Amino acid sequence: MAKVFSRLDADHGTRFPGRSPLSSGPAERISQIPTRTPPAIFEKLYASCVSGDIHRFREILDSQSVSLESSDICDFSAIMIEAIKLDGVQFIQELLTRGLPMDPLYALEAVRVKGKDALGGNEEMAAWLLDHGADPNSPCVVDLTPLSLAVETAPISVVQLMLSRGGDARKGQLLHHAAERQSDNIAIFSPLIENGADIDSTLYENHHPSRALFCFLALGTTLHEAAELGKVDVVRYLVSEGANVGFKDATGRTALEWAQMLNQGEVVQVLEKRN
Repeated sequence: MAKVFSRLDADHGTRFPGRSPLSSGPAERISQIPTRTPPAIFEKLYASCVSGDIHRFREILDSQSVSLESSDICDFSAIMIEAIKLDGVQFIQELLTRGLPMDPLYALEAVRVKGKDALGGNEEMAAWLLDHGADPNSPCVVDLTPLSLAVETAPISVVQLMLSRGGDARKGQLLHHAAERQSDNIAIFSPLIENGADIDSTLYENHHPSRALFCFLALGTTLHEAAELGKVDVVRYLVSEGANVGFKDATGRTALEWAQMLNQGEVVQVLEKRN
């Protein structure tokens, strides 16, 4: 996948190596990727994927114009990303069955789509990817894993699935991502702590490259983050679970001091009672 995609764009669109973001549609973007496979094939595959025509999709892949002798199966990574965005499990299965290697980006994209759009909240996509080798703990440049994104954005059922399939609660800064959820924060914290997440660990504490990269941040505990965000329910929960309210971050401040600085009144009241 590294030969085709460099990273996810800031708005979660797809960006290709050496290219600026394009304003054209997905089919045109895919056809512009330099590959050994004819661009017209990509356009046909994309069209059949969008229309949900799995039979046409297979016919195109089976045609004489598509051959692994003249094409690189990795060329079809762009089609895989589009299939994931469209929740096209049959198309995903077809590509993987034909030898497309599993890549952590697929799991990241599947988690993002499920979490952001809440497409039924089912686990079919995540389960399929896990069944075919996706690693929920695979990091990118920083300590960010597919499970990290699931914890922050995906339905609880997806998080539980990934934990049950080898997800490591000690990797990926999971409690910090849980604090940033828009809902169901407490329900996510419980299984993470039960599975070994350290409630008092500071951001990137055990990942030196990330800590060096973000050395300008306060790098506090999850309690610091919840206090700064004004999430009083999360603060109450963390304190009830034994979080150290006197812990100081890289700037020498406690969670209470951050709450006071940011005028998070309710949080201040909760933390003052614990001092």
